[in-house]
Amino acid sequence: MASASEVSRYRTGVANLLKKQVEVVSETERRLDIAVDGGVASWRADLEGDPTGSLRIMTALLLRKAKLHMIAMLRANERNNVHSLAVQARPVLECAGQVVLTFHHLVIAPDLSVVDRYMNADFYGAFIGSPKKGSISHDQLLKMISKASGMSGKGRSLKQADKVAELKGGRDWYRYLSNYFCHGEADWRGHSWQGGVSSMNTVHEFTLAGIMDYLVNQVAAMTAYAALCPVAGDEAHGQRDAALAQMQEVRAASKALRDGVELAGGNPQEEGPS
Repeated sequence: MASASEVSRYRTGVANLLKKQVEVVSETERRLDIAVDGGVASWRADLEGDPTGSLRIMTALLLRKAKLHMIAMLRANERNNVHSLAVQARPVLECAGQVVLTFHHLVIAPDLSVVDRYMNADFYGAFIGSPKKGSISHDQLLKMISKASGMSGKGRSLKQADKVAELKGGRDWYRYLSNYFCHGEADWRGHSWQGGVSSMNTVHEFTLAGIMDYLVNQVAAMTAYAALCPVAGDEAHGQRDAALAQMQEVRAASKALRDGVELAGGNPQEEGPS
């Protein structure tokens, strides 16, 4: 079993990485030239003169949402509150997964049909679940989606777990966080990583560190993919190279911290998601 000092060092290290990523996300959002205030986004250019505006707005909003929940995670870590930290981690993963999915299928492996299906399902689910859904029929909603995207088919709501599918281990981690910390299936008398409420100990610290470790790597991926969002100017490629480099740095730093912890039988990481 890893010593208490090794686990504490691991936790402090990944928390510092997460703090740094809050700054990186803020800088990435700034480069998109989108003003986000109270969840409402606007941009300086006219939409008709800037066809990338809607994509930049979507990305900026996801980055802002992720950042707010990351800050809440850091506060939960300071209070040793693993439940709060885990609950805040879920929406961060949702944001990261959506950014990665969008730009992977727009730039890395272009397939607009994947992005269209995702956007349609997200729009369908959001509208069906809104208080104003009675103002338009189901058939009219499907016609709106079909006209906007050129695709037709049955309406399909986007499951929250679908939003993290593009992340490495995304579905497993999302299921883990949901089951043990969000859906009332926790073993309150069990280990911290099972949702148990216990006094501060090495397992509790390791649970906090492990969740932040996985999360910070997905945030680094999110900012790397967000750098693929088209922006005006000649610095785009340089920003993309820098974003890729920082993702690799985060991965290397978190791995070094993780390798510094001696894993042994009964360790929560062995039974949790990989």
